[in-house]
Amino acid sequence: EPKAIAKAMGIEVRPTNPFDGSNVNESGHYMNRNGRPLITYNSLDVPVRQRFTIAHEIGHHVHGDVDAPRDTSEQFSARARDPREVAANRFAAALLMPAALVKHLVLEQRVTDLVKLAKTFGVSTAAMEFRLKAIGLL
Repeated sequence: EPKAIAKAMGIEVRPTNPFDGSNVNESGHYMNRNGRPLITYNSLDVPVRQRFTIAHEIGHHVHGDVDAPRDTSEQFSARARDPREVAANRFAAALLMPAALVKHLVLEQRVTDLVKLAKTFGVSTAAMEFRLKAIGLL
């Protein structure tokens, strides 16, 4: 679970929502102030989005992005161009959908239903499809 991984890494994880003054379009944010890393995520987003957001923000932490841009759903899409966002998306995909496990399920267990695969990994079907393409299975 990305939230548990972040906490184990010493990153504070805090939910936000538009009713507390947060931007309604913001899915998440990573910042590191004086060695105190913080990830925020939108508590009103669906659970698969929250998981991807937190994993994406862990990617910013691992890559040393001190104060990453505030993340909207646009940054999570395949259209993201900022190298920091592309790298954080790749990190999140690898964390949530490890290539070896995906390949095992598809090639050895013969799981070829996109919806079933997405549910297995707790991600959206769009994220699952993107991952299958990235590792050469689609």
